Amino acid sequence: MKQALILAAGRGTRLGEGVPKCLVKVGDRALIHHQLAALHGAGIEDVCVVVGYGAERVRAAVGERCHYIENPRFAETNSLYSLWLAREWVRGPFLQLNCDLIAHPRVYQRLLAAGGSALAYDSDSGDGEEHMKVAVRRGLLQDIGKQLDPARSCGENLGLLKYDGDAARLLFEEAGALIAAGGEQCWSPAAMARLAQRVPVHCIDMAGLPWAEIDFLEDVLYAMCEVLPELGTRGRGEEGDRRGLPGPCAHVMQVLSSMGGIYEFLC
Repeated sequence: MKQALILAAGRGTRLGEGVPKCLVKVGDRALIHHQLAALHGAGIEDVCVVVGYGAERVRAAVGERCHYIENPRFAETNSLYSLWLAREWVRGPFLQLNCDLIAHPRVYQRLLAAGGSALAYDSDSGDGEEHMKVAVRRGLLQDIGKQLDPARSCGENLGLLKYDGDAARLLFEEAGALIAAGGEQCWSPAAMARLAQRVPVHCIDMAGLPWAEIDFLEDVLYAMCEVLPELGTRGRGEEGDRRGLPGPCAHVMQVLSSMGGIYEFLC
């Protein structure tokens, strides 16, 4: 695995206007810097970022560490379109990341150690409306989507996926077909759902390892309390439960949520 693609064109409006989502800070580092550190630790240095909203700010923050592809239509398209724009840059097997993921290095290590094409998911999650749910059978992906019936859900997709060379070619073929059919506003997992009907996609359960998807300000606080302290250290093991905030953080979360003061606290 030599290449990684970070999809970072979106506005992240639910976190407030003004800052590209990948530059939201968790601790003293932006999300994208946490990701680049994890990729470096996994031996992946050839990284491309699909930028859109705040593109120049992202380039300035990251510098020459990455290649860039710009999605000039970020306001009217979704992550599937950003993925498709990278079809010429990808040369073989690659790792795909959503820019809003922060995860323990072992999440990356487990996924990269899996054979063939694979995605990371968490079986302790996957019942929320906002969750990108996965249906898994005998370790293989059957379906993926936010609209998946919760009764079929086996967990939540983390937004970290890897493709072998043949699957990468088929992925972009499916993405192109969806876009040609008017699917520019689809999420990128729409192409993965179609890919899984053609080739095996292994689902690697990361339950118990620290990770967070940053969609809301509450997620930033969760990541600071639960994930950040674990980065660079041992994970909590398979028996861990990512939904349980430690005492002080749980109390702060409850108080701030009731007061509507999470934004003021974080700023």
